[in-house]
Amino acid sequence: MFLEDYQKEMRFQLAPVRLSEEEIIAYAKVHDPRPIHIDPEAAKKSRFGGIIASGFHTLNLCWGQWVHTKLDEEGVVAGIGMNYLRWHKPVYPDMDLYTTLEVRDIEEKRGGEYGVVHMDVYVQDEDGEMVMEHDALVLVVSRKAGAKEGKNTQ
Repeated sequence: MFLEDYQKEMRFQLAPVRLSEEEIIAYAKVHDPRPIHIDPEAAKKSRFGGIIASGFHTLNLCWGQWVHTKLDEEGVVAGIGMNYLRWHKPVYPDMDLYTTLEVRDIEEKRGGEYGVVHMDVYVQDEDGEMVMEHDALVLVVSRKAGAKEGKNTQ
């Protein structure tokens, strides 16, 4: 997708994803080694009653699911930030997570050659309860500018 392919309120529903306890522990040992993420016995005694995923693991997993679709591969220059991120509910092993992305706004830059696509991202569990929400600001090239850069604009 290039800049001109995005429209406000456009929605993308991604296939569900889940994390095993082993994946949660392996990620957390490297990136967020708190007992609630890496120690099953300590996690059982916590307010969560068991191992939970690091919030950043959840963020990476769900955003990665979008990247794996490759829908925006040709037009994306880079992610440029986030303005908000909220974790509403813990993510336990083998919990199905459903991600929806919605285009909130599109800002054209450089005479329309580039733009910033503002997306709201919502992650819900199998019961439809909100687990996490965040926004994503993505720098996207237009089809015309992409052709100049040698990108496949077909």
